[in-house]
Amino acid sequence: MGKYEPLAEHLSELQVDSWDATFSEIEEILGFRLPRSAHEHRAWWANQYRGNHSQARGWINAGWETRDIDQQNGLVRFERQRRAGRKSSSLAMNDLWKRASAMTGITDQAALERAAAEALIQRHAADFLSGLGGTMPDFSVADRRRPA
Repeated sequence: MGKYEPLAEHLSELQVDSWDATFSEIEEILGFRLPRSAHEHRAWWANQYRGNHSQARGWINAGWETRDIDQQNGLVRFERQRRAGRKSSSLAMNDLWKRASAMTGITDQAALERAAAEALIQRHAADFLSGLGGTMPDFSVADRRRPA
């Protein structure tokens, strides 16, 4: 379990779409004091989807983002990132991978990513060339048959 997992679990269990928390409340949930950088650097609270920021990964994976950080008074607002009944982005991505795997028969995610990127590049290259009036003789259209 990650260091900030208790916060992610707490957020996942909330039945509201926003939560105004004090740094003290967060520390109580975590069971330890927030690092000095959380008090001094606004970037610590950034919603970073990439990188090594385990605290952000925790709340983002739980479907939340931070808003309205007030470091002077030790306050932060978390807002749920579900829109109009949709699943959180990480759950929606999992659904996309499952659908793509079912459609293509490719079970390895890296191979599926590679196939998706190649198909996207081919499609855009073909669109670009056709816009110029050219052709792409070795272009192959993706199989449109669906598995039974």
